[in-house]
Amino acid sequence: MIKAEQILTLVKPFVEEGKILPRSKAQINENLGDFVCLMGDNQLLACAGLKDCKEGGIGEIYSLAVSKKAQKIGLSLKLLDKIMKKAKAEKFSKVFALTKHDGTDWFIKNGFTQMKITNLPKKRQALFNQDRNSSIFFKDVS
Repeated sequence: MIKAEQILTLVKPFVEEGKILPRSKAQINENLGDFVCLMGDNQLLACAGLKDCKEGGIGEIYSLAVSKKAQKIGLSLKLLDKIMKKAKAEKFSKVFALTKHDGTDWFIKNGFTQMKITNLPKKRQALFNQDRNSSIFFKDVS
């Protein structure tokens, strides 16, 4: 079973770069069921959380990270596949992600559409951090 410490260790460099929002060990532990993970050699190589926005059948992808030492080998696509299967199982009609990552073309290449803050669920709009100025990407769950 995956542990909060493993997720925190994986996302730490991305948090330090300002690409992923920091979360506490308690927050991760509370939401461990949100996470899909890819392992290799008994190490966590990639993870992402998927939470229910409880509004309009929409899920939010968060803390999406692929280990720096395991990038460029297709793990992000395997991770996205697992996220979309989880979204389908949870009966979401759409998912979205907010990103500060330079590689926004990754989202476009993988079927996401860039959207505006007004497309977010109302409760999520209220929590949107204008200072971060994140890009917003939506994808239909099929």
